[in-house]
Amino acid sequence: MTDDVKFDNAVEEFNQGVVQEVHSIEDIDTASDFELKHTPNVVIEELSSGQRVKVTIGLKGISHPQTEEHLIEWIRVFDGSEPVGSVSFGPTDTPEATFEVKRSSDQIIVQALCNLHGLWEARV
Repeated sequence: MTDDVKFDNAVEEFNQGVVQEVHSIEDIDTASDFELKHTPNVVIEELSSGQRVKVTIGLKGISHPQTEEHLIEWIRVFDGSEPVGSVSFGPTDTPEATFEVKRSSDQIIVQALCNLHGLWEARV
């Protein structure tokens, strides 16, 4: 369930020029526990000033571990191709974050980096 994604310039620049394989779930109904625990869970709430984007890692109640050996290093949020926020995590942190977004595109892209299993993405 992986896609080779060629980032546009803004996303590539934000990712420090590193283009790597991006993992995402194609079908939530047939996704493995491995896929579910790495994929960003995105909840968007409407605000008078834009939208609140809440991100946790893991779907269907399957959470990702946060240990020295295996952790989510960061979450990044894009409004289309424009970066709107990022948060880094350590082994004792819960990998979740909330971002305020004034939407200028029709798609929010959320990426999370697992130190062992690479880059995971959700698009809403």
